[in-house]
Amino acid sequence: MEGEIAKYSYIMIVAFIVSSLFNYLYQVVMGILLPKHEFGILGVALSIFFIALVLTQNTFSWSGTRRMVSSPPKEMSKILRTTIAGNFTLAFIASLIILYYSYKSKTYFVPNMLVLTALLLSAFVNSYSSLLRAMKKFNQVAGAIILLSLLRLSSAVVLVMLGLGAIGGIAGLLVSFVVVFGYLVYCTNKIKLPPSKGFVKDMVPETFFVSIVFLGIAFIINSSIVFMRWFSGSDILAGDYNAALTIARGPFWITIALVSVLFPYVSSHSNSRRDEYAFQSVKYIILFIFPICVSMAVDPETWLNLFFSKKYMGGAEVLRLLSIGMAFICLTFIISSNLVAFEKLKIPAISLFISSISLVVVVYFFNENPMFISALSVAISSAIATITLSVYYVRKFYFKGSIEHILKLCLAYSIFSVVFLLIHVDGRLLSFIEITTSFVIYFLLLSILRLFDDGDVDIIFLPLPPRFVEIIRKIVVWLNNVGSHLRVI
Repeated sequence: MEGEIAKYSYIMIVAFIVSSLFNYLYQVVMGILLPKHEFGILGVALSIFFIALVLTQNTFSWSGTRRMVSSPPKEMSKILRTTIAGNFTLAFIASLIILYYSYKSKTYFVPNMLVLTALLLSAFVNSYSSLLRAMKKFNQVAGAIILLSLLRLSSAVVLVMLGLGAIGGIAGLLVSFVVVFGYLVYCTNKIKLPPSKGFVKDMVPETFFVSIVFLGIAFIINSSIVFMRWFSGSDILAGDYNAALTIARGPFWITIALVSVLFPYVSSHSNSRRDEYAFQSVKYIILFIFPICVSMAVDPETWLNLFFSKKYMGGAEVLRLLSIGMAFICLTFIISSNLVAFEKLKIPAISLFISSISLVVVVYFFNENPMFISALSVAISSAIATITLSVYYVRKFYFKGSIEHILKLCLAYSIFSVVFLLIHVDGRLLSFIEITTSFVIYFLLLSILRLFDDGDVDIIFLPLPPRFVEIIRKIVVWLNNVGSHLRVI
């Protein structure tokens, strides 16, 4: 089963890398083609969409996947029907709220009308994706992810170049959802499910807590730019903030890929190793996602330079704070998804609700510097969620860790950070070389400190050619032995 998980993980991670590349190009090209204030408008509209999207992406959709994995075939069509109906209802309610708060705005009415139309389509897109995940048809899911980002980029570029400005950038989002909806209808029509009638009514109370969990995560990630624009009243500042937020979201996209693959396995009651898989997901977030965020916090200028050159350097301090928050929220997301898979819904729901309220409190009562406070609110609220959920998870579920592991991680992070602080370069290519060099050193440190061993090699690199895997295993084992002889910590 490890081979199957590793294979699907690679498929999904590659899909998210490719889609992230297209999303990066989308943001960069929009940042180049649009004036800074219109790029700010685009960022605010997209953040509203990403928050509302959670209602169709992570409520009935995740519950539907979990139930379909564990249900007999005759129940799957009923679960799918309930998922579609639930997602559409949530999307419709969210659309009414968006419409209510934007219909008087000359700036945001048309962008948000496009957003709510795409949101209604996402109800069907995410429902069909939940069925494909449950059937472990990750090739089709990966295809939909790549197609969505590619079409958003290409159509947005054409529409912006035709003179539609930020409206064209957002219209590209709508075009992509229309096409991907057709693609998923084609894919799911090939799946023959036994006919059934009615709905699964007990999914509704379950999704209440699930919606709070994932809506809270999306709210923490995306709402800060909306609050920043609200209190500052500046679309130009929103442009700088959007650039920082775009980069900071990168680690979260990788986390989504890992969760998308592992969730069906952790959800399955027949899987005797579900606790171990859940722990592995937490472990790899700490080992590989955290350092990305650490590097952004230590040297935000290098990351901004790599993605946007010098145009949005005004967002450097914002990126520093957002990356800290994103490290916490990635861990919060993986723990929350594991708890949802274990059907422990109330604790993460309460934790994310409290964290979301804390974000609102910070930005509302301390809004003298909207950019700084909005970013700080993300770091504070996500830290609250991570601490509370981590304490609960470590006490109640399988978790292999010790003070020694924590000290080793701190040492690895510290040396990794020093490398970023010592190397200062200019230009996108040199920034890429700096980042790559730093992560190679970090990987060597993990192996020397024996935080990464040959067992991890088998899990992570298993789908690659055996000869290549064997070379990596020998290098890691040798580095493990070096660490043993050095008696590092």
